[in-house]
Amino acid sequence: MGSEVAFEATVTGEVADRFWELYLEAFGPLRTRAAARHVLHREEFDEEMADRRVTKLLAHDERGEAVGLTTLATDLAAVPWVSPEFFAARYPEQAARGAVWYIGFTLAHPSRRSTRTFMDMIDALVAHLAEHRVVCAYDISRFNDDSLRFADNLRRHLERTQDVTVEPVDQQTYYATTFH
Repeated sequence: MGSEVAFEATVTGEVADRFWELYLEAFGPLRTRAAARHVLHREEFDEEMADRRVTKLLAHDERGEAVGLTTLATDLAAVPWVSPEFFAARYPEQAARGAVWYIGFTLAHPSRRSTRTFMDMIDALVAHLAEHRVVCAYDISRFNDDSLRFADNLRRHLERTQDVTVEPVDQQTYYATTFH
């Protein structure tokens, strides 16, 4: 059950509508599983889909249905919660040539998570990143990391297929204080 993947600069209209529905199906559960807001509002989603600084990797099944989506900011200024200065100080050579990129999100339709769809997308994305010799940053919610071992699985896949260094660069922990 493979998928056809393609990079797009912008996604609008009917195509954006189909990917919005997919996005809600895949990310909706994070509303109650992660402290940070991982689910964009529709207008935010549409802005990101139209933003040329954010490359979209679209996956369609054999019937042309939307089954996967990845966003990749090739300009850190397009990611409001990221500090471009942090990455420029840490990776000056790559920052000087515009080669510090950020994966906003990646998802596959819930029914396709155990199929080739997700790996087809990851393989296409990794080839693109390697071709451009970038530093690629991303964040993973604790829920996804604990339940899916996402970071470890991704690191193992990358180390098997590419010459890479994968390292955590920061961590945000949310606390709650209940007064009785």
